[in-house]
Amino acid sequence: MYKKIGLLFAICAGVTTGHAQTNDWENPAKVAQHVLSPHAHFIPYTNAAAAVRRDSARAAVMLLDGTWQFHMARNPGARPGDFYRNDFDVSQWKKIRVPENWQTAGFDSYIFTDVEYPFKPDPPKVPADFNPVGSYRRNFELPANWKNKQVWIHLGAVNSFFYLWINGHYLGFSKDSKTPTEFDITPYLKTGANNVSIQVFRFSDGSYLEGQDMWKLSGIERSVYLVARPKLCVYDFFAKPLLVNQYRDGNLDLLLQLNRRPLPAEAGQRISVKLLDQDKTILTKEWQIGKDSSWEMNAGLTDIRSWNAERPALYTLVMTHYDRNGAELESIAHRIGFRTVEIKGGQLLLNGVPIHIKGVNRHEHDMYRARVISHEGMRHDIAVMKQYNINAVRNSHYPDTEEWYDLCDEYGIYLVDEANIECDGMSLTPLQTLSDKPEWEQAYLHRTKRMVERDKNYCSIITWSLGNESGFGNNFISTYKYIKAKDNTRPVQYEAAGSNPWTDIICPMYKSIYTLQQKYLPANDPRPIIQCEYAHMMGNGGGNLQDDWELFYQHPRLQGGFIWDFADQTFLKTDANGRQIWAYGADMGTVGATSDTSFCADGMLAADRTPHPQAFEVRKVYQNIQIRPAGTQWRIINRFDFTNLQDYTIRWKIRGDGADIATGLVPPLALAPGKDTLLTIALPGFTPNAGTHYYLHFETSSPDQAVVATEQYPLPTYIPVVKQVMDGPSLLVTEDGTIGNTLFKARFNKTTGWLDSYTSGNQSLLQAPLQPNFWRAATDNDIGNSGQIRCDIWQQALQNVELKQLKITPVNATRMEVKTIHYLPAVKVTYTTTYTVFVNGDINVVAEFMPADTTLPELPRMGMRMILPASYDQVSWQGRGPFDNYQDRKYAADIDVYTMPADALFHPYPRAQESGHRTDVSWMAMQDKDKSGWMFLSDTLLSAGVLHFDMAQLDFDRRQNKHGHSILNENGVWWDIDYLQQGVGGDNSWGAKPHPQYLLPCRPYQYSFTLRRLMPGMNAVQQAKLRFE
Repeated sequence: MYKKIGLLFAICAGVTTGHAQTNDWENPAKVAQHVLSPHAHFIPYTNAAAAVRRDSARAAVMLLDGTWQFHMARNPGARPGDFYRNDFDVSQWKKIRVPENWQTAGFDSYIFTDVEYPFKPDPPKVPADFNPVGSYRRNFELPANWKNKQVWIHLGAVNSFFYLWINGHYLGFSKDSKTPTEFDITPYLKTGANNVSIQVFRFSDGSYLEGQDMWKLSGIERSVYLVARPKLCVYDFFAKPLLVNQYRDGNLDLLLQLNRRPLPAEAGQRISVKLLDQDKTILTKEWQIGKDSSWEMNAGLTDIRSWNAERPALYTLVMTHYDRNGAELESIAHRIGFRTVEIKGGQLLLNGVPIHIKGVNRHEHDMYRARVISHEGMRHDIAVMKQYNINAVRNSHYPDTEEWYDLCDEYGIYLVDEANIECDGMSLTPLQTLSDKPEWEQAYLHRTKRMVERDKNYCSIITWSLGNESGFGNNFISTYKYIKAKDNTRPVQYEAAGSNPWTDIICPMYKSIYTLQQKYLPANDPRPIIQCEYAHMMGNGGGNLQDDWELFYQHPRLQGGFIWDFADQTFLKTDANGRQIWAYGADMGTVGATSDTSFCADGMLAADRTPHPQAFEVRKVYQNIQIRPAGTQWRIINRFDFTNLQDYTIRWKIRGDGADIATGLVPPLALAPGKDTLLTIALPGFTPNAGTHYYLHFETSSPDQAVVATEQYPLPTYIPVVKQVMDGPSLLVTEDGTIGNTLFKARFNKTTGWLDSYTSGNQSLLQAPLQPNFWRAATDNDIGNSGQIRCDIWQQALQNVELKQLKITPVNATRMEVKTIHYLPAVKVTYTTTYTVFVNGDINVVAEFMPADTTLPELPRMGMRMILPASYDQVSWQGRGPFDNYQDRKYAADIDVYTMPADALFHPYPRAQESGHRTDVSWMAMQDKDKSGWMFLSDTLLSAGVLHFDMAQLDFDRRQNKHGHSILNENGVWWDIDYLQQGVGGDNSWGAKPHPQYLLPCRPYQYSFTLRRLMPGMNAVQQAKLRFE
């Protein structure tokens, strides 16, 4: 048989087009060959004590991770046909790590696509010319104590199809790149040196079911190891730890399955089952092995500690196999959590409690190693999730490495485990989907079974998912029925099932609050509604999240959702200027496919898990403790599902002008989960300073002193300042439109009408004129809704601008008025600016925008811009901050006084785009190192933005990839003083605009502010309080 296979490979090696027969890698009916049936994941140990403490030195496992010999061929026809032979010389081959995607090792090409396949679809065919094949080879020697044991090889994940040989003997093949494959290699092993050979194909028919929006990479992505087992052994187990008796007590169902029927000589062996609560044994059962290959037990336990994401109580189930003489053969330990998942009354219940899913979608992605994820990386992800109040993850869109589930069990994260099925690319073809094609049913079932069998004992999994974006058809009905028959303890969901019976949860994606209200809530449906994807975080996005959750809290069936997504799928790379950038799309190079540019960069975090500004909004919206004003009292709301607030500390402080005025503690609250209470807080009396806005801040800390919730509210203490009498040398006006005195000179250009020069002493405070600005560099969401095209008219608004009037009028001894009227023919707008110039150098600006055609598209922004000398690069402001915020993404940004360098206001999103904006600004100062410079102030809240370079550097250009970290500072500081900028949007990045209340429709606008020069040493906070009459 093996000689025939070798001959077939030798024949095929010369074939580049066409096939005499169906290839294994192009046949969806053949999902695997000679593989062991899927089972629960576990590691066997030599004894129970080692199993409980996970002593790797006593695990019956031999890792094959490390350095392998490696050969890359462009296609199957060019691969080495007989490299698996014992006498085949691979010493001159290159080397590669395992696990590793071969692209990160410098072989082959990175490809990122969202919907499209990386090749022209013609299922089940894949390209004959470009289908790289990696051949792997390494030697190993078995431990001496493995004699007389059966040995299996475990391949954690191989992408996308592979063949396996041991010592030249053909073992079989397998598909499904996200679940493990195991073979019994016992008959083919020998004493001394052994070798293993693996041949991996980049594309196969399995690639049609792996069309997820992720990097299309290849290779051995998870660990490879050997495992030694007794000849008769526990092959599988299924533990169902549930809650009973009003969720107070526990009930454990356990099914043990041997690898075969016991032989007569093996009768008398036994398996001991113990349940440990830390070091205490609380349950003991024993199976005396006879003729049966399976055994089932049921046991009740009183006063059990339940598992949930807030308090993840775990017990250790220990299954120890003894021989007839009582010696331990091996032991398996697995941590279990008692919890019950149900759907009742239109809600998803955990342990009888309706829970809110404050979730994210998460791809397995490392900024250096792609799909190879470390223990430290997974643990860090969970720590970050806890920091940002995230309690749930949808494993998008495939089963993760086993350790991920174990950590989520331990630390408390709800999981939706999703089958490795997505054929979204078929929607671009006449076939539309593979989900209704009978010839693909076995492949659907194969992937679903492997996921469920491997992961069935992890308590963090509260829902199974059939797959993602694959349309609907009978194949999903089959997988749904399979899961429901196999596991009656968890619901099953699938977005494309819609409202039909084959999903237990209505789980739409990217539905706006308006659609949820108008379509989903009115439906007479007994199922909960949990968005499997929502709040697309791509680029400068994440808007209107607070609006989503206001709706979710109002309607019991709306139980939350999973943000898309957790972290960018970008790579750290160095650009031509030596700067490190987040590489996306074509930055990594593509072969045979177009790149979906920055669609891999849609996380709330960067690839290194540093936060984008929207992450702070997520943390705020997801927080579980809310404090709301209620007349003269405060309403404390406990949004936790299982946690009493008795161990939490709530601090308050009063702040004004960037300083604490008073601080205190709220008395301890024994507030039950899901409840609220009214509280009176006695704030100390204080004498407010005129012109100072005071705010009451609340900060809630967990028992480990981590801040988990914040709130801020204005206090009704504002006292207007008394206006001072203006004083200064008389104003003079010159022929060229310059108004000034010995303190300053401001020129209004008689040709253009713009304020184009302002000098004070020997300093020039303006580098370019103060002019209207209605444009912002397109965000990813703007591009997705064609805003950069639809609204481009506003970028061109000043083209051929006409000065209709420039009139300078003395008002009195302390001021002059300059009125300019411009007509903007490109947008049919009359723009009137009234400047009042005071003797102290202040200039009050009133801008009026009057469109003749209100049917024009919405404005990206309404404001004015000037360019300042580069030395004015220290920014202070009172407004929302410290991070980027916009009118639909400012809930987390407190109003305070902030100071930072100008370039720090810019956030370098992976793709360069709009940034540097702050809302609800009452004043902003631009100063140099001596504190001289400019400020603006306003009695109404405005918005402002600062960049240390021309916004044109951020403008979208399809011809090039621009990167936030590649932007270089220029000789100037670009300062925007805005009435408003439109929201960034957040429903999706492929058509949705910001919600109507966050748009700037083309209509009349008027706003005003005062420009004030700052002399060296001036304090901006104090200057902001001065008003003159």
